[in-house]
Amino acid sequence: MSAIPHPLIARYLARHAIPDALRTDGRATLTIDDKYRVHLQGARNGWLAISARLCALPPAGSAREDFIAGLGKQAGGMLAGHASACVIDPAEEALWLQQMVRPDSSEIEVDEAVGQFANALSFWTGAVKRAA
Repeated sequence: MSAIPHPLIARYLARHAIPDALRTDGRATLTIDDKYRVHLQGARNGWLAISARLCALPPAGSAREDFIAGLGKQAGGMLAGHASACVIDPAEEALWLQQMVRPDSSEIEVDEAVGQFANALSFWTGAVKRAA
């Protein structure tokens, strides 16, 4: 049995004619520019989460701390001008990029959010490679 998708996800997939992006758990997985896997998932209070895995974190220790500190400085600087943010998954195994979209967003606002997220993802993919 499939989960009912978030209304913003359902409308996005219908608008872009990509019904195959919908997964049985209600999440959608998009491929952007033939290289970025981006997930759309319902979040608390009707919000929509856009996310993409950036990389696995180094093993615990000084290398991990240095890696996170270096990227953390960049991430902190980006927060003022960008809606997306770097987050560490609950298992503390991977670094993700995430952006939240309001539940009352229009179709244009959702499309713009996905586009802005893709631009940020392009930047962060390069930043992570340089930091590794």
